[in-house]
Amino acid sequence: MSNPWQHQSPRERVRLVDAQLAHSADTRTQAEIALEWRAVEYRGVATAHGHGAIDLRVCAQATLDALHKLLGGRMSFRLIGVKAVKAFDDSVAIVALGVVDPETGGDRRLIGTAPASDGSISHGVARAVLNATNRVLGNFLATGE
Repeated sequence: MSNPWQHQSPRERVRLVDAQLAHSADTRTQAEIALEWRAVEYRGVATAHGHGAIDLRVCAQATLDALHKLLGGRMSFRLIGVKAVKAFDDSVAIVALGVVDPETGGDRRLIGTAPASDGSISHGVARAVLNATNRVLGNFLATGE
């Protein structure tokens, strides 16, 4: 009898390499996210004016920018929203994304969460984006469809 928890073949995942968030004196916020897929690094950058809540959005946009570079236009995600909430004494990053379903042409919603209490909101938001895209992206990269 096979074990349902054991995968037949190991699945590769897009890996978060680095996440940086910087604020400039002129109230500009910039995020740079580095992702790795099959030993190739993809860097995404996003910039906006302001601090605070905009930090979350800039980190999510930079992560999506890196994913779009990895995918080369074959699939596209859009940011619907991003939020950090307190849950059980920890901060959690939550992202909502949209992706066009290639079969129906309709827009599909994806939700991802990740702990964001390790002192780096940029890492938490980037992981939440990757968690939201995990199944769709994993299947697409594995099959090319």
